[in-house]
Amino acid sequence: MPINRERRSDYRTICAGATVIDVLSPKPRSSVNARIVDVGTSSLKLSLPLYLSPGALIRIHMTESTANAEVRHCIRRGTEYFAGVKIEEIVPKA
Repeated sequence: MPINRERRSDYRTICAGATVIDVLSPKPRSSVNARIVDVGTSSLKLSLPLYLSPGALIRIHMTESTANAEVRHCIRRGTEYFAGVKIEEIVPKA
């Protein structure tokens, strides 16, 4: 029986928080409601109502900043999609 090994390079912290994302590419879409499931040093796991293809670029709106990120993977579980995203840049709001 194979051993399941953690492939992530950073530690993950479980959290829950609502957010809004904009899909920048490949199919732009604004104001998609999402939920943050867990947080890593440079990554997030999001719960979404739609599928995002790996490589899609998104903007995550937070209270005091926005984060530009790339979708690394996305899977469906029940009626939700879970996307792992790599944070590329955090920009403070003016």
